[in-house]
Amino acid sequence: MEYVSGLLGLGPKPHALILARGGSKGIPRKNIKPLNGVPLLVYNVKAALASGAFDAVVVSSDDDEILAVAEKAGATPHKRSAESAKDTASSEAGLFDYVDAHPELAVCCLVQCTSPLTSAADFRDGVAAFSRTGADSLVTVVRTHRFLWKLGADGAAAPQNYDPVKRPRRQDWAGELIENGAFYVFKTAALRASGSRLSGKIVAHEMPEETLAEIDSLVDWQIIEGLAAAKFGDEPKKWGF
Repeated sequence: MEYVSGLLGLGPKPHALILARGGSKGIPRKNIKPLNGVPLLVYNVKAALASGAFDAVVVSSDDDEILAVAEKAGATPHKRSAESAKDTASSEAGLFDYVDAHPELAVCCLVQCTSPLTSAADFRDGVAAFSRTGADSLVTVVRTHRFLWKLGADGAAAPQNYDPVKRPRRQDWAGELIENGAFYVFKTAALRASGSRLSGKIVAHEMPEETLAEIDSLVDWQIIEGLAAAKFGDEPKKWGF
């Protein structure tokens, strides 16, 4: 952490903000569903706190049970407005709900608790890269070596990122950078000007391949549960849940 503070200058560090509605549909109560015995959102709370990159690690929710779990994990609870927590509300609505309550906040980091494999080092390095490059926003990405195709209206398949006649070897190809949704760092002024978490000068923080997985379905949950067990071992058992 000292180098993060140095890159950000003497001013305040960002707030990490985890949006965790109570009404998740695909997986009911997903945000506090136990992943290897620990509520899902706790993984990112612990990593963000350990990173030293943030002045506050906040969980924003309309649900009192979720806020209680967050506070037990060490996060600061923020009661999200009912309007910004509707099923039809965007994540940006949740962002504005928080930054409007903290007009002094210059930089914020949206953390997705559906990406529990994010490490403290990723948060530190991402925030440092954001500041070092003078960016307005930062997106996290994973490099993959996948060939992309698109189907036309007539059913014909067309390659999108390579020439099948000159099929590259993996070692000769840089691959593609895919947004993994782990976290986003942005200036609040850029959010207000654009209405989006990503705008202006955008830079990327590259993360390990396994972090491409994020939880949107029960199949995702089963995959990430295994990855999390391999990555964290017995460490989550020490978190008191």
